[in-house]
Amino acid sequence: MTNSWHDRFSADEYVYGKEPNHFVMEAAPVLTGGKVLCIAEGEGRNAVYLASRGLDVTAWDFAPAGLEKTQRLAGEKGVQVHTELHDLAEVDWQAEEWDAIVHVFGHVPPAVLERTLTGIKKALKPGGVYISELYTKEQLTYGTGGPRDELLLIDPIQLLQAFDGYFIKHFHVGEVHREEGKLHTGTAHVVQSIFRKREGTL
Repeated sequence: MTNSWHDRFSADEYVYGKEPNHFVMEAAPVLTGGKVLCIAEGEGRNAVYLASRGLDVTAWDFAPAGLEKTQRLAGEKGVQVHTELHDLAEVDWQAEEWDAIVHVFGHVPPAVLERTLTGIKKALKPGGVYISELYTKEQLTYGTGGPRDELLLIDPIQLLQAFDGYFIKHFHVGEVHREEGKLHTGTAHVVQSIFRKREGTL
């Protein structure tokens, strides 16, 4: 099976740049320790940034080339990031393994998204947080990045429903400006979230 992400990330340049997503930087103070997982992490910009803050970070991606560039960037910054090759359509989520899970512009088909959100809730420790910035369906009219298929874009209500019972530390839907490499360029429409898992919540 061809892997278009592996092909994309095989270029020498970092197609989304080397700097972290702006919302990840804003949310980072919430992360005070423990094990952090970055899913669909691409070329590692967010994982490396969080590792530079002294966190124990693991990056998952489906593209070997992305994980290779994550390690290269970690070397440039003098930090350590654990990398693991995983397909979100098949990964086995372990219960209460992570203190935080970070999900930035990791867009997948609806069935995989539902599976992923269920897995995230299982894998977060009590008190753990889910941090995300994702393109909404409105992004199709902006054309400044993200999938061109509406089915791959996020309905913010789906996130609220998925994390029902969690403490909402932050939830925002609206426009942001993103300049991330050559593929995220300009004003975009996103949903940002920080949900904290309550004790006794699945």
